[in-house]
Amino acid sequence: MDEALFARLADRLADGRGVALASVVAARGATPRKPGARMLIEADRIAFSVGGGAMEARVIETARALLAAAGGCKTLEIALTGQPGSAGICGGTMRVAVRVWQGVDDAARAQAIASALAEGEATELSGAGMGDRDAAAQVLHPRPRLLIAGAGHCGHALAQLAGLVDFEVWLADSRPECFPPDRDITATCIDATSGSLRRAANTARDLYIVLLSRDYPTDVAALDALAGSRCAFLGMMGSRRRIAQVRRALPAHAAWLEGMQAPVGLPIGDETPHEIAVGILAQLIARRSARRASG
Repeated sequence: MDEALFARLADRLADGRGVALASVVAARGATPRKPGARMLIEADRIAFSVGGGAMEARVIETARALLAAAGGCKTLEIALTGQPGSAGICGGTMRVAVRVWQGVDDAARAQAIASALAEGEATELSGAGMGDRDAAAQVLHPRPRLLIAGAGHCGHALAQLAGLVDFEVWLADSRPECFPPDRDITATCIDATSGSLRRAANTARDLYIVLLSRDYPTDVAALDALAGSRCAFLGMMGSRRRIAQVRRALPAHAAWLEGMQAPVGLPIGDETPHEIAVGILAQLIARRSARRASG
């Protein structure tokens, strides 16, 4: 979310518009979003979310009042306890900082953040940048890269869904028919040669690798090319027999393959390509969330 949000913020500020940035800076108990959630509010539109419902309506109202007043910041303490005056019945509380970004200095700041994230580099947003000087700085994360080896039905389904949940998707296959010119593909498409796979894996971003290859030799070739890559996740689709054969074919890479999730995906009774993609994507999101929670 951070990469897309700050790219949009930088674009709007470059047009001379004031934009309110709302950030969840603290949360306790059951709440719809946790610290690090952010949204952008303008006079006539919103983008992203800090939780929805009545609590978000209060944030939007506050942000638009600040925009109408030509700037400033404010921190909201929002109760979700079900008591009179609360904004929900989840049970917890949230602190949301709202700050209007505007002018040349803020535009430069937003562009610097957006550029760092676009290069795959994590950066920080200070409490003052969020509008709450007492809040701790928060880490801003670039999109992790998801490298999918295999552009068959399941590969395309996973690429399609992963792009919707903030992965930077690369899709690799050496079959030209997998990338017809009339197919709507938002992923970065590459061939599956060893050099192309290694270049795709060479990134400052967190790297997630999923093999959805058409056959056993393709699995072996891809893993041999990618072996030793620093990755946050490595998974492979296939029967347990095929997976065992792949491991036996790559004894030199046994240590690197120890952490491979195979068969990849949560067991949800999936059958169709998009159902299979949902099971895999749930596993990827869980790993991403755990890594960010651990710092």
